[in-house]
Amino acid sequence: MKKKDEITTLIQKYLEDNCSTEELDELIHLLNKDGDHQQVEGALYAYWKNKSSYKNELEKEELDEMLALIHQQLITAKPRSKAPILRSLKNYFVRAAAILFIPLLLGTLWLTVDKLKSKQPATMVELATPFGSKIRTTLPDGTEVWQNAGTILRYPSYFSGKNREVELIGEAYFHVVSDKSNPFYVKTKAGKVKVTGTRFNLSAYEEDAYSSLVLEEGEVHFLTEKGQEIRLLPTEKLVYTKQTGELVKQKVDVEKYTAWTEGKLIFRNDPLADVVQRLERWFHADIELVDPDGSLANHTFTLTIEHETLPQVLDYITQAADLNLESKRIKSTDDKSIHNAQYRISKHKN
Repeated sequence: MKKKDEITTLIQKYLEDNCSTEELDELIHLLNKDGDHQQVEGALYAYWKNKSSYKNELEKEELDEMLALIHQQLITAKPRSKAPILRSLKNYFVRAAAILFIPLLLGTLWLTVDKLKSKQPATMVELATPFGSKIRTTLPDGTEVWQNAGTILRYPSYFSGKNREVELIGEAYFHVVSDKSNPFYVKTKAGKVKVTGTRFNLSAYEEDAYSSLVLEEGEVHFLTEKGQEIRLLPTEKLVYTKQTGELVKQKVDVEKYTAWTEGKLIFRNDPLADVVQRLERWFHADIELVDPDGSLANHTFTLTIEHETLPQVLDYITQAADLNLESKRIKSTDDKSIHNAQYRISKHKN
């Protein structure tokens, strides 16, 4: 609360031309550190509503002159100049319409902060999701990412210019902030996904035989290492087979591939080998499929998992297919405590 009050006070002094050199430096520091846009917007809006010209309109010629003057003063202003940045602009600001004033002044403040940031090279951030869990994060541009179990996401500490690219190993659901002039790229070992603003699910585990891309909303392009570009529309899925390089596009039920973000696993005629693999990651378990002739791996299942435990799920699978289930506890080599469980699924012995 103290930091928010401090930001509000400094903004007020800044707008009233009473901001000292030290206070201006402190304001820029706080904005750069906290990035509290809502607090700034609230302070600016409250200031503007108290002006007598709150409902006055701004002529286009005056707006153009004001914009030019802002850019000129921001470019020529020295970092520790005592002259308040908005001194000569005050008469213009008090006549601007509220809908113009807030984003315009925010742009002035954030431009100053961004110029400081641009001098520092971006560092790569690596976010890893352990097996048995999932996380949600927000990237520097506002893009939201849901990471599934056993996933690694690498991204820069901030996006500069047209560089909006991240790297993915594993599975993630993306809600990308729209920016048509600066496409967003997700790089995987199989290729790149290019988007400007959309929602999609991308699965690219290194150990899997294939990668898949499912589009929920908007439009995406998949770029292969060989230069191919495949366009996807909503409800379409693209499967890339690693061994052969084959690309197959088809219509699908999107919920099946995105429900995991809400804590559900949906299987619809999926082979047991795929079911087991997803269960291992979801529950952080070791499930062995004893299948000498390969007949079990291709046995299909349809089920939805939400609140069930792993033993409950495996009991259902083995009972439905008349299979044998064995389990044992695995103890840690360090403190002998229970670490996780190991399961074996096999056919009944004759």
